Amino acid sequence: MQLRQTACILLGAALLSCGTDKSTNMVFDPTPEETGDGTSADETPVIESSFSFIQEAIFTPSCATSGCHVSTYPNLTAGQAHAAIVNGASSAGSAQPLVKPGDPDNSYLLLKMTGAPGILGNRMPLGRSPLSEAYINSVRQWIERGAPND
Repeated sequence: MQLRQTACILLGAALLSCGTDKSTNMVFDPTPEETGDGTSADETPVIESSFSFIQEAIFTPSCATSGCHVSTYPNLTAGQAHAAIVNGASSAGSAQPLVKPGDPDNSYLLLKMTGAPGILGNRMPLGRSPLSEAYINSVRQWIERGAPND
C-alpha cells in the first residue's frame, strides 16, 4: 500500500512539472518583456549605435587605453577618433577608407572588427577576444546612418 502511495505521489509530481502557463505545446520561449533587454532569448540585444556610445564602449576600452591606437594611426582616443576614421585612409589603400559613411561593407574598420577575408594583418582588437555581435552591429548601424559625430 505504501509503495502504491509513493508511486502516485511521484507520478503526480512528474505530471505537474510538465505543464507551463505559456503554451499548450509546453515550450517556453520568453517574450521580449521577459528577457528584460528588449529581445527574445535567441536574438542579439539591440544596443545604441551613436558614435559617443561606440567611443565609450569599444574604442576607449579596447583600442585606445590598450595602447594600440593612441600614438599609432588611427588615433582612437576620445576627441580624435571620429576625425581619424571617417573617410580616413586605411592600410588597404585609399579606395577603401576606414569608415565610408553609409557603406559598412566597404568600411575597412568594420572588416577588421569582423575578421573579413582579405584584410591585412589580424582581426581587431588584436590579442583580445573578438567584439560581441551586439557591438559589431552597433558599429554597422552607425556607419549605415552616415557615421555622424553624435
